[in-house]
Parts: sequence; structure tokens; C-alpha cells
Amino acid sequence: MAFLNALLLGFTALGSVPIIIHLLNKRRFRPIQWAAMEFLLQAMKQNSRRLQLRDIILMLIRTAAVVFLALALARPTIAGKVSLLGGRANTGAVILLDNSFSMGYNNGRETRFESARRQVKTIIERLDKGAWCALLTFNDSARSPMGDPSQNLAWIEQELEKSAYLSDGATNLERALNEVEKIFKTQNYAAAAKELYIVTDRQARAWDPKNVSNSFGEKLKKLSEEAIVFLVDAGDAGGENCAILDLQPSDTIVTAGSTVKFSVKIKNFGQAEVSGLNVDLYVDSSGAADERPVERTAVNLEAGAVSTVQLETQFPGGGDHRVEVRIGADRLASDNRRFYTVEVVDETHFLLVDGKDIKPEDPRASETGYLRYALSPTDPESTDKTALVATDAVPHYRIAEKNLSSYQAVVLANIEKLQPVVAQQIERQVRSGMGLMIFLGDQTDPARFNAQFGEQGLKLLPAEIGDTWGEAPKVGEEKLPPAHAFAGDINKIAHPIMADFADPDAQVLLPEIKVFKSFNLKPLPGDDVQVVASFDDGKPAIVERKVGSGCVILCAFPPTTAWSNLPTRAVFPIIMLRSAGRLTLGNRPPKNLPVGAEIQGYVSLADQKATIRITAPPPVGKRETSPELTQDGRARFDFIETDRAGFYEVVIDRAGFKPLAYSLNSNAELESDLTAVSPETIKQNWPGFEFTYVAKSDELGNKLVSEKQGTEIWPWFMFLVFAMLVLESVLSHLWAPRD
Repeated sequence: MAFLNALLLGFTALGSVPIIIHLLNKRRFRPIQWAAMEFLLQAMKQNSRRLQLRDIILMLIRTAAVVFLALALARPTIAGKVSLLGGRANTGAVILLDNSFSMGYNNGRETRFESARRQVKTIIERLDKGAWCALLTFNDSARSPMGDPSQNLAWIEQELEKSAYLSDGATNLERALNEVEKIFKTQNYAAAAKELYIVTDRQARAWDPKNVSNSFGEKLKKLSEEAIVFLVDAGDAGGENCAILDLQPSDTIVTAGSTVKFSVKIKNFGQAEVSGLNVDLYVDSSGAADERPVERTAVNLEAGAVSTVQLETQFPGGGDHRVEVRIGADRLASDNRRFYTVEVVDETHFLLVDGKDIKPEDPRASETGYLRYALSPTDPESTDKTALVATDAVPHYRIAEKNLSSYQAVVLANIEKLQPVVAQQIERQVRSGMGLMIFLGDQTDPARFNAQFGEQGLKLLPAEIGDTWGEAPKVGEEKLPPAHAFAGDINKIAHPIMADFADPDAQVLLPEIKVFKSFNLKPLPGDDVQVVASFDDGKPAIVERKVGSGCVILCAFPPTTAWSNLPTRAVFPIIMLRSAGRLTLGNRPPKNLPVGAEIQGYVSLADQKATIRITAPPPVGKRETSPELTQDGRARFDFIETDRAGFYEVVIDRAGFKPLAYSLNSNAELESDLTAVSPETIKQNWPGFEFTYVAKSDELGNKLVSEKQGTEIWPWFMFLVFAMLVLESVLSHLWAPRD
């Protein structure tokens, strides 16, 4: 027990006053012998014991009242939770350590996180012996790096530096408080004296009422009613900071040898203008200190301004390439870099399946002739230069002779029918990652096609095939039937395959397309289906569907001049090459993710028992995992330790396996604004939230000792004073002499 006004304890000596009065009253009169009263003395002697006992009881009650009043004025406290019987409960503490990337701000001596970790050590040292302690780090999510709450405070303090590290996630205090509520409901905390420590840089966005749910205020109020809450400041006064907000390529389909532009969005979050800020582009960086960027530019930024710069490069070969942009260093390093994984399409192999016989001497006479020229164009000035797409054409009745696993995509051109075993083999390959492109034509039976490849069959078609519209031109007739062109509206060409036509100079090419006859396509519902291109009357012309790891593209007319002039237009090779890139990339999980997202990927079934090595940014380092078979028969791997921004490389020890690269980025838009909220603003925005603020300049240990005095129990003593006075009055009245 402690006393907040210990000097007033001296007033307990006043408890001796009733005793002194009692003693003085015993000798107030001088006894005189009187014979006439002898008989009364005999009667009084019989009641003397009873009268003395009454006097002593009244004296003790009066003494207790004076002592209890003095104790109440001294404001006694008991640290910890106090039961009704005055017992003291164990302490149950929860420490929330902010490890969002704004805590990486360096004041020139140390980062905010390093300071916060030192403050956490001090808090642990000041906890009561035997107290329960739970340490949670929080950013986008809250985690317990050292497991369940423990009473081994020395071990928690020792492991703090090893287990708790800075992340690149954004601050989400509300999710952290949800975890605190769960801990407070556990058995060890239910009857404990609860203490909550929030160690943070007080980033304003995390406390803004606009960025939290409606229940956030009630949650704060409830926790402060349950526990003693300390808001421990780990921030600094600095706020000057520039950040890369976004990095995006101009095109989602990148081919080897092509020039790719990257848009880099940069913002100055500070209050001062920044001049000559270098913006550097690196490709497949080695990490060497003297490495030069592939391109550099500079930008000037006024206070609070946002600027977008363009950088460009080429990729000589296919596979995953690591693109990184860096800006000049400042005190917050995490938002000075941004990462992007580019999947470059190199030479791929397509199997073209002709619905009719192939006539090599006249490519125009076959269904796949124009396709071969569009997908594998030759350079007349350089016959040695190979095309990105290598094509192998076969008539439909010879497809069974081909090993489909050797091709990245299969193109069916005006096929009348396929043997069921071949169709099933195509379906399996598509779900494993192969692309499939289907051109309809005069040999297409809609009912048969829908039954075999539609929702009642192999579930490959992105749309239900209906009847035909229009009339095909007749050979020898000069007058052409009515035709429709491709829609040039910017909203109708938003698909990546049509991205080149977003340029106004290229849009004028679309009206040149004349389609005289086509099938009606009814796209299936769902997010996996997209319309690639439409006719000028709004009807779908090309539709895409994601199936498993693969992609299916359905074209409503044949790739010949029988129903349209498309194969003779300049847009045809553009659309075909971009479709080839789309088919090659397939429907694999994304490789550009936010920090904290789960990495997923697929490998071939031949690698389902292989060990997958994943190299993550420090401090995670190297990890190993194994793929698991999914219900649809694919081999998938997962990785969840993604708190740090950067590149995550996936490797399998097998000849010919190209390493996979995943890039994760923090949300700089949320975390790079270092403006801090004041304790007064927190109390104003969240009335009912009671907390003790500990400034960074305060001596934390002394502050905790002075603020954490325990539970004041002076009301109990005041109640006892009142009870003693009431009891004394009642007894005095009952025992008073009667006339």
C-alpha cells in the first residue's frame, strides 16, 4: 500500500484524543464517603463491569473514526486490481509496438522503431513481478512475434530485438485493438489488473475519424475503462519527406526487344520545395554500390506537389525481370524505392489447327495462312531474325499426333469438331496454363460447339455461341454487303489486347475493319470473362475467359477474308501478337502485390514434389516450401512472410527452370505523410478515451512509476468514518441514562 498524501498520516495520532478524554473523565470528580449512599454503591458495583465495557467500546469507535479520517485524507492506494476483500490481483499487460514503415524515419541517430523498441524494454522492466505480458507488433495487421502472453518478463525483454522488426506495412490501430480485446478476455487476463501500452509515432492518418469504423471510439473508451492506458510517443518532429507513390509500365504485355515506358509517380510530403531530385531506373539490379541506372532523370517538387515522370528501357530476353526505381535519399528510406516485376514474353510456340486442308503453296487458301504471317512475321532485311512466336500448323485430323505440352498456346481455326479425347486433353492443358484461341467460321455448328466446349461440356467457352448475322461477300461481285467495324470508343478498347489503340493515331485504324458476317456471342457472367473488342453496334467481337491457369480467347468470325477484311488490315498483326502475349502469360496469380499479401504461384505437375526455395528481403531471408495439389489438379505454393517491400525470388533446383520474381510494395500514399496528431486532438476526437500520454522527452521509467500509483481506496476509509460515527451515535443513544 502507498499513500499519495503521506504527510497527513500524522493526523492518525489524533486517534489518541478519545482515549485521553476517557481517562480524564475517570478522575473528573473527587470521591466523598457518604453513609446514606452506601446502599447505592453496592448496586453500582454490580453494573460496573458492564458500564466500563460500554465506555471502552465508545472510546474505540471514536478513536477508529479519527484514524480512518486521517487515513482517508492521506489517499492510500493499492497497485493492481483490488478485490472486494482488499486483495491485490496480478497485472496483465499488453504492449502494442508500432512497426509500420513510418517508424523507419531516422532522426540522424536512430530510427523511430529503434527508439520504440528501447521504450518497450523500459516498460517490461517496470512491470510487476509475475505480471502477464503480451507483446504485439502492428501495421496492417497485428502479430505476436513471441507467441502467447508470458510471465517470463526477462525472456520477453531478451527476445525483443530478435523477434520484433520494422515492417513496410501501413498503420492500422483498429485491428491491433481488436487483438487486445481478445487477449483481455483470456483466462489469465480476466481477473488481472489490466494495463495497455501503445508505443507509436502518433501518425495522424491512423487516428483520423475518417479512416476508422464507427465503433472505433467505443472500442477506445471500453479499453480505457478496463485498463490503465499509456500512449507512449516514439515520434520525432521531422516531417520532410519525398516518396514514390506508384510505378507502372505503359503496357501489361511486354515482348522481348520492345521498348517499354514506365510511369513513376512522386510526391513531396514536406513543407519545403525540393529541387533536382534524381529518379533512377534499374533493371535486374545486382545490388552493387557502384551500379549505374539504365536511365536517370531529375524532377523539381514544390511543397505538397505530385509529379509523374517517364522512364524507358528494353528487355533483351523473356522471363521475369526485376524493375526498380529509386529517388534521392532522405530520412525515411522505405518510400524512396519502388519495385515491379515484368513478365517478358520471349519466343513461344503456337500450334495452329486448321479446320481444312493446309495448302503451303497458297497460304490464303487455308484457315491458318494469315495467322502464320501475323504471328510469325519475317523481316525482309534480316532473314536470320526470328519471330517472337514460332508457329506449327496442322490440319484438324492430325492434332492427335502433337504433344500439346510442348506449346504455349493452341489456335483452333474454323474447326468443325474435335475428337472427345483431344478436346479433353486441350481442357487439361488450358487449366494447367496453356492458352487457347478459337476462331469460328462456316464449319462451326453452334449447338455442337456449345455442347462440347460450353458450360454443359468442358467449360472453356467465354460466351455462348448464337446464330450468325450478316452476309459474306461473294466471289466476283463488286458490291459488298453491309458491314460493321470495330468500336473505337475508348471504353470499348480498355482490354490489354487493345491497349495500342488507345492512342488517337491508332484509333483511326479500327473503322477500316469491315466484318460482313459473324456469330452472335453472349458473354458468360462473372469476373473471369471480359469483352476484348466490340463491333460498332455494341455486339461482342472477341471475348476472353480465364480458365484455371490458362486463358481462352473466342473470336466471332474466321481469321480469313471469307467474312471480313481484318486479315488484310494493319491492325490484324497487332491484335494477334498482343493476343499471343496474353495467351502466353495465361491466368497466373499476380506478381505485383501490396506488402502483407500472400504470394501464390503454380509449378508444373512434374515439380509437385520438388523443394521450392524462396528468398525474401531481410530479415526473413531464405525459406523453403513444397507445392500442394489443388482440387483442379494444379501444383500450387504459398508464402505469407511478406511484411517487407522488395523482390521475392522463387527457385527450383531443376535444369531449365527460370526463377520467378514477385515484387511487393508498401502503400506510400498512406504512410509517407509523417504528420503527427497531438494528444489533445486525440482526446477531442475520441471523448471517453482516458489515457496517460508519455512524451518522447519524458523519462519513461519515472513517468510510469509516478503515473501508475494503483487503485485509490480512500473512499473505503471515508465510508468507515461515516459508519463509525453512525454507530457511535446509535450506541450513545441506547446506552444513555434514562430519567
